[in-house]
Amino acid sequence: MRNLFAVVLGVAVAVFAIMVVELIGHAVFPPPSELRADDPEAIRDYIEQAPFLALAFVPIAWATGAFCGGAVAALVAGGRRPQRFGVIVGLVLLVASAMNLWVIPHPMWLVLVAPFACLIPGRLGGALGARREL
Repeated sequence: MRNLFAVVLGVAVAVFAIMVVELIGHAVFPPPSELRADDPEAIRDYIEQAPFLALAFVPIAWATGAFCGGAVAALVAGGRRPQRFGVIVGLVLLVASAMNLWVIPHPMWLVLVAPFACLIPGRLGGALGARREL
């Protein structure tokens, strides 16, 4: 039960971290005020015209979330190899990002970066959290 709680808490921390980084990204590169979240065509057009750095905040947010969530999950988890829970959090984020990429078309470079932005930071965060010296 503790390990399930570790994963759920790690994913919650990851989602919060992603939200914070994406809010910073929207503050630096604000989307057009007339952009409606319920208009997929308008979102598609915005993504095609958005500056590279505005889109770069997305994988940065995923990496930050995977690292923070992986560290928390490994810190809370029990067992002999708690760092694996960082990878599990990274996998959950990878599935969520794949669903996002499926629903909203993104540039191909972002699709290719997604696994690296979720799994490697999740593993590194898990390794840090497993040290239990935070």
